Amino acid sequence: MKIGIPSSEPSLEGMVESKLGVADYLIVIETDDMSFEILKGSSQSSGPGAGVQAVSLVVGMGAQVILVGYISPYISNALEKQGIEVVTQVSGSVFKAVTNYIDSRSLAVKVENKELRPGKSMPQNQWAVAIGMGLRQFYSFLPMLIGVVLLLGLFQGFVPQQTLLSLFSGSALQDSFWGACIGSILAGNPVNSYVIGKSLFSIGVGLSGVTALMLAWVNVGLIQLPAESKALGIRFALIRNIAGFAVAVMMSFVVVWFAGGSV
Repeated sequence: MKIGIPSSEPSLEGMVESKLGVADYLIVIETDDMSFEILKGSSQSSGPGAGVQAVSLVVGMGAQVILVGYISPYISNALEKQGIEVVTQVSGSVFKAVTNYIDSRSLAVKVENKELRPGKSMPQNQWAVAIGMGLRQFYSFLPMLIGVVLLLGLFQGFVPQQTLLSLFSGSALQDSFWGACIGSILAGNPVNSYVIGKSLFSIGVGLSGVTALMLAWVNVGLIQLPAESKALGIRFALIRNIAGFAVAVMMSFVVVWFAGGSV
C-alpha cells in the first residue's frame, strides 16, 4: 500500500505539513518495505491552487491513502469517491505518522506533537523556523517574479497597446470577462498577477478587468485541468473551474464597488 504525505523535509524525518499545498515536499511511501519516493511540492508556484496540484501528484504516483493536517472537505469527498482514503488531523514526523497509521488503521489518527498553548508566546526556536521558512519562500518566488517582469516587457514590445485595449474596451462586463479569461489561462505564483495587473492598469485597462484577472488567477486553473480531472474526477474539476470563472467575473464588480473605484 502506498501512502502520500506532505513533508517539510525530503526524508521520513521531516514534519507533516498542515496542508498539501504548502508543503515543500510530497513523499509517497510504500508500507511493505518503507521505501519512498520524493516529489517537489507545488506550494511555490500555484498559490491556492497548489493543493489540487499536490493531490494530483500523489494520486498519480499511486497513493491509496493521504495523511495530512487538513484538506478541504470537497476535495476529501471527491478523493474518497475515487477509492482514496484521506486521514486528517495528522501531525508530528512523517515516519511517526505513517507507523501510527499502519498500527491503528484509524481514520482519525492524531500523532503527539508539541503545540503552543493559548496565551503563550511562540518559543524562540519556532520563531527562527518561521522566519527561515518565510525567507525561503521569498527567495523561491523571486526568480519567477523577475522572469514575469522581463517577459512582460517583451510582450509589451511585440504587442501594441491598442491591441490590448481593443480587448478591454472600457465596458465593465467585457473587461471582467477578458480579465478572467487571461487569469484562467496563466499560472504561477499569485504575486506574479500583481505585476501583470499593474502593467495592464497603467496602460488604461479598467479596474474591473484587472480585478477579474487576479481573482481568476488564484481560483481557475485550465493548465492543470487534466491533472485535476484525473485526481478528483472530471465532473468535479469542470464544475470547480466554471464556478471559479463565474465568481471571478461577479466578484470583480463587488470588489471594485467596495473599493470605491469605477467599474
